[in-house]
Amino acid sequence: MNKLSERGGISSMSIAFIVVCVALVVAIIFGFSSYSNENKYKNNDTQMINQAVSLAKQKLSAQLNAQFQAQNNATVTSYTGPSQYGSVVLSYPKAWSGYVDTTGGNPIDGYFNPGIVPSVGDQGNLFALRLEVVANTYNSQLAQYTNQQGTPLTITPYALKRVPQIVGVMISGQIEQNKQGVMVILPLRTDTLEIWTESTQYTSLFINQILPAVTFQP
Repeated sequence: MNKLSERGGISSMSIAFIVVCVALVVAIIFGFSSYSNENKYKNNDTQMINQAVSLAKQKLSAQLNAQFQAQNNATVTSYTGPSQYGSVVLSYPKAWSGYVDTTGGNPIDGYFNPGIVPSVGDQGNLFALRLEVVANTYNSQLAQYTNQQGTPLTITPYALKRVPQIVGVMISGQIEQNKQGVMVILPLRTDTLEIWTESTQYTSLFINQILPAVTFQP
């Protein structure tokens, strides 16, 4: 009887011990799972916060760059051509660079671009702003575009705001091979004045800010 009781007591203690162990293991697993989930949520929150901070920095950087460019574009400098070719005055953003050749085939051959002026000898380069006084009559120069085949161009009458009495044309489209832009052609005494942009990136600036400030002596 005592042996049976002893065995029963040992058996009960063993069962209780096993139950306690199982409960402890379950508690440990539950605790680890909760800790892992908590860390997971924390990691996800941290990642989301980092992404939001990164996007905010990018947005702020873009805004600052836009403001910087706007300020640079609002501050201008000017080029004035020789008096024998109409004293052409062309204003452009002060942050741009300019190169004007008066010793080549044309009386004035100007190149203007943000930062530095790339090689003028490379036909593949696109310039933000170009200026030429061409030693050719207006009608002859215009005919090169009106008679052009296979390239869609929009040609409309145009006069500069500061020289309204001289009427020429504005040409939009493929002004040269692989160059989409806007060009203004005007008669200048016995020569022809051409002003244009070779990139659609600067079309708005060209039309709204640069052209309204251009002047010359007819």
